[in-house]
Amino acid sequence: MEGQNKLSSGSLDQEAATQMIALQASDGDSTGSGGKSKSCSSSKVPSASKGCPKQLQLPMFLSKTYHMINRSDAEVATWSEAGDNFVVKNVEKFATTVLPLYFKHSNFSSFARQLNFYGFRKLRTDPILTNDVDPRTACYVRFYHEKFQKDKPELLHQIKRATKTDQQSKDDWDVMKQEIQRLKDSNQAMREDFDRRLAELSYECNRRVTSLSADYDKLVTLVQPLLQQSLRATEQQNALASLRDFTGAAARPQMPDLLHSLSHAAVSLQNQFRASQAAGVPGQSAALAGLTEAGAVP
Repeated sequence: MEGQNKLSSGSLDQEAATQMIALQASDGDSTGSGGKSKSCSSSKVPSASKGCPKQLQLPMFLSKTYHMINRSDAEVATWSEAGDNFVVKNVEKFATTVLPLYFKHSNFSSFARQLNFYGFRKLRTDPILTNDVDPRTACYVRFYHEKFQKDKPELLHQIKRATKTDQQSKDDWDVMKQEIQRLKDSNQAMREDFDRRLAELSYECNRRVTSLSADYDKLVTLVQPLLQQSLRATEQQNALASLRDFTGAAARPQMPDLLHSLSHAAVSLQNQFRASQAAGVPGQSAALAGLTEAGAVP
């Protein structure tokens, strides 16, 4: 029984909210586009909700917008399939034929700005691939608020208009986003300039290395023959020095043996001369004496 009472009470609140929206939409011209309903006629409000409940005193803009989306031509503006947002399919026709019926203007940008004040967000429907763009829905504009849903008017009283502090915070946030974007752009420009300068330095370094390599090759071509000639001359000098050392060491030991042999030969001749002299040959004696003296000289 208690559950049935709660269910009937909830249904009654929804019915009352719906009727209040219809009432505010019909009386919108007398209260203004941005004002609030000041009184509630007992003849038009269900008997179960005597007086004007606080939660049903909705801003006229929200009441009119809800009523407008419910009654608009589906080819111009309608709820989404899930009912959690609404879509304006033809912005130009919506601005010229629908807005003037509920508001004292036909400016779609002003309407969107009012939605923004109440916390509505534009939903982007950009596809991942450009080839997936549907030209039929490319011009659609969607607006979303978690408390603005189809067949749930009882949620509208939870939508609040942004205060000056909120608006200031939003403006500060927008300024901060612009500053962040500016810093990103500056960082990107610095990175591109750094990459450009690095490429220039790399090109110049490679050019200089190539030039130095060519100069080195030329220098090697000129110096290599000189080094070869110097190497051959050094080898020849070393060979001559080795030959001189070898020749000098072999000749010195042979000098005393030759003199010793000559001395023996001289002594032998002298003995023969003396023997012949004793035999009576005077001319040979003088010659042999001179030869002996010459051979005896060390």
